[in-house]
Amino acid sequence: MDGHTDSSWLGAPLEQLPTPALTLDLATLRGNAERMRERCRALGLRLRPHVKTHKTLEGAALATGGTRRGIVVSTLAEARFFAAGGFDDILYAFPVPRWRLAECSELAQRLQQFQVLVDSPQGLELLLQNPLPAGKRWLVWLKLDCGNGRAGIRPSDPEALALARAIAQGSPELVALVGVYAHCGNTYGCRDIPAIQAIARDTTAAVLEFVTALRQAGIACPQATIGSTPSCSHPVPEMSQLTEVHPGNYLFYDLQQTQLGSCRPEEVAIRVLTRVIGHYRHRGQLLLDCGWSGLSLHGRDQGPAGCAAIEGHPQLRPVSQLSVPLSQACATAAMHPVYFVHAAGKVVELWRPVRGW
Repeated sequence: MDGHTDSSWLGAPLEQLPTPALTLDLATLRGNAERMRERCRALGLRLRPHVKTHKTLEGAALATGGTRRGIVVSTLAEARFFAAGGFDDILYAFPVPRWRLAECSELAQRLQQFQVLVDSPQGLELLLQNPLPAGKRWLVWLKLDCGNGRAGIRPSDPEALALARAIAQGSPELVALVGVYAHCGNTYGCRDIPAIQAIARDTTAAVLEFVTALRQAGIACPQATIGSTPSCSHPVPEMSQLTEVHPGNYLFYDLQQTQLGSCRPEEVAIRVLTRVIGHYRHRGQLLLDCGWSGLSLHGRDQGPAGCAAIEGHPQLRPVSQLSVPLSQACATAAMHPVYFVHAAGKVVELWRPVRGW
């Protein structure tokens, strides 16, 4: 980077960094992590942070309060990376693909608690046909679709109860039912906090109703979890009847989250630094050294600021894809091989995210 190794930027003032550069404010990160832990403590819930936004050991250690236990990953590359970094109790939040089963098996044998999702009889059969070595069982969460419209079986579907029974009681020496898992990603389509809380309330009610039906049918279901950063940033009291939640973006937050009401602008920890490299008065535009490959185009049509806001200059708007803070931190972070974590205007840590699938 500009003739330097990454580590040579430790101690450097932010203004000296080569641009575009992804920066994270350490105090803001810590504040975001502590506030989410406190919300969960107040509700009596366990926090199982999702790591897909930052994909770093340092971020996950901060989010777990240093325990390195209880995280959610989106990819097996993440699972291997965090396992190698000393993390355990890892949930792979994706219905197990047949072609990745060998990797899941290796992780399940390596860790005390590597957990997977199932949302179909075919997914369960895949695990039963590929048992773990003696002394190990597949640890399974049943994925529910409570309105998000992605993976999962609807809790109102009669097959859902039958599938839960098959997981819990069909072959208990091979497979164990850990709990039920629902992601309320549909909160991202809301316009305000009351709408977000309504979805959180409905999702919680659907999950708890299903858990009650399981228990009435004699099916043990130890855990029940829902999650999304909007719903967990303004949780409803009913969520206290769950056992855990799994938000992820909250460590960074971003422009989209401020628009949703999840956070205040000062709680956004992530920025992309860029420099003005041209001024074109005849068309009233500035040229920056940061394009879509430094920011992503995610969120460009959401809100008046587009895909990013120019900090300190609300009158400016990116006309293609430029600047800070970001509309969607997950997509932007994926564009950068290193994050410059700063305090008092200087780089104090370098976080390197895992990549791949």
